[in-house]
Amino acid sequence: MVVKVAVIGAGIIGLSVAKVLQEKFPNLSITLVADKFSPGTTSDGAAGLWMPFLLGDTPESDVYAYSKGTWDFLRDLWNSPLGGKLGVSLLPCLQTSDTLSPIPSYSDFVYGFQVLKREELALYKKPQWKQGYRFVTFTCEGSKLMPHLMEQFRSKGGNVVVKRLECLEELASDFDVIINCSGIGAKELVKDTSVHPIRGHIFRIKAPWQKSILIDDSDVGNYVIPNQDSVVLGGTHDKDQWDIIPRKEDAKFILEGCTSLFPSLEKAEILYDWVGLRPGRSQLRVELEKKIINGKQLTVIHNYGHGGSGLTTFYGCALKVADLLEGTLSSENYFASKL
Repeated sequence: MVVKVAVIGAGIIGLSVAKVLQEKFPNLSITLVADKFSPGTTSDGAAGLWMPFLLGDTPESDVYAYSKGTWDFLRDLWNSPLGGKLGVSLLPCLQTSDTLSPIPSYSDFVYGFQVLKREELALYKKPQWKQGYRFVTFTCEGSKLMPHLMEQFRSKGGNVVVKRLECLEELASDFDVIINCSGIGAKELVKDTSVHPIRGHIFRIKAPWQKSILIDDSDVGNYVIPNQDSVVLGGTHDKDQWDIIPRKEDAKFILEGCTSLFPSLEKAEILYDWVGLRPGRSQLRVELEKKIINGKQLTVIHNYGHGGSGLTTFYGCALKVADLLEGTLSSENYFASKL
């Protein structure tokens, strides 16, 4: 018997799940169902910095596991001949904050993690900064990686359906397993009221001399993240705001704030600005659910609510989804229900 699996969503979350499932379960029939594809997804617009961000109350152990799984994938991709072509870069990063907080758990595996001394921090002449770290981390540009993942998926026999879903019931008659990677769409698709937008406004500029990342995690802070063909300046994180029209006040905050961090950016050419909606949730949800739909037993695995960490957690979450599916597929009760 061939088990039929539908993966909802074709951003970095859905595509990575499709990749991992094809590799781990080559005999499954996998169909990707989505209404938006690269280059039209939120993952395409993101700067792609590897750093946990805006994950709500997600348990630290989960954040660590999902982030570490993705770090390992990016490390291996970086070391491969394709790494650079697929948008993976390795850059020095300075992370600062106006509050004191525990050293992040990822300090034990990112490269060269150091806590800045007080006198080192003072050299930046930002009196609001109370804490700072230096380390080397990855950026992963979804706009370059996702077309490759889609090509791989199709070449291995994956099916693609362009469709906007209103409810899971639309898939019940054709599939045995549904992987829900619908992002912010989960608010309506599965009526999850804890899903909310986190509005992000960024600029992309041409500044090839900018080779380092700066993340100011202060309450009102900016960030500068080089990508391969542009530099991302940000940003905002406005909860529960659905508006995707750029705002003049945000533009002023971003451009003035980032040029105060790196004055050389004042002479950079502005390419464009963009607003995206991060898929926020009270906690990142990677969870298996058994459902009876129209009298048929379905396995639903949810994988959404990644906030500002989609490109930090995508592969670790995909591995967790595969583990959950493996447990279901190896269950005698599951197969008995299909015969």
